[in-house]
Amino acid sequence: MRDNEVYKKLAILKKVVFAIVIILFLLIQVYPVFWVFMASLKPTVELSASPFSLPSAPTFENFIKVIKEGKIWGYMINSVKVTGGSLILIMALSSMAGYALSKFVSRFNNALYSFFTFGIMIPVQITLIPLFIFYSRMDILNTSFSLILPQVGFALPLSIMMFVSFFTFVPNELIEAATIDGCTPYGIFVKIILPLAKNTFVTIASMYSILIWNDFIFANTFISKDSAKTVAMGLKDYVGAFGNVDWGLTFAAITISILPPMIVYFALNKHVTAGMSAGAVKG
Repeated sequence: MRDNEVYKKLAILKKVVFAIVIILFLLIQVYPVFWVFMASLKPTVELSASPFSLPSAPTFENFIKVIKEGKIWGYMINSVKVTGGSLILIMALSSMAGYALSKFVSRFNNALYSFFTFGIMIPVQITLIPLFIFYSRMDILNTSFSLILPQVGFALPLSIMMFVSFFTFVPNELIEAATIDGCTPYGIFVKIILPLAKNTFVTIASMYSILIWNDFIFANTFISKDSAKTVAMGLKDYVGAFGNVDWGLTFAAITISILPPMIVYFALNKHVTAGMSAGAVKG
């Protein structure tokens, strides 16, 4: 009896410790976002005097100023173009490559797979100067295309790995049955394979949409015109002469800019979790 009681107490203690760790981790993750939003509701004078306290008289004046300026919307449109175009190319190219590598038997499959996945080991920083020179000669600097290309290139290795891992478990008998029924290879891929890979598409979209939206290094390197700036780079506009910063406007702009990726993340994360749970039950 005593052993059972000790075991139950240890089990309860483990659950309590686990819950405390999860709550602490959640607070660490949520606090910066909460603080930025609270700071955006403060006048600049109050923000300078007491940056870490709750606003004594919350105001949307900073948001009104940011919206009236209008620049933030242009930056967000550019970010939508870059993010949307990159995701379409990433998912289209990686799904086709992953399907070919996993289902088309060839002696070059392993070499091609190694070639694609080798890109994971290449640091982004060492490609900036060569890409800048290439874009300059091709006259595509200060365009959305100059941001889409490197995003797609660096996202393909991991995306292809994910699709290869998924397509490997798709039964070959399913493809053979569709072929016997007269379905073309393209029809099999579009009508049968792609619907099965819905969860993989959602996972890649949720992961890379946030990374691409928040990208600064490529935008800062290849973009100099205001008309082509993305949100991450456009936030620099709130830094004035001699490094002076209107923190109220800055935090308001940050709050507006992080809303789209947060909405996308929570919407897609729900489907990713549901798909993983369904797959576990079916298995």
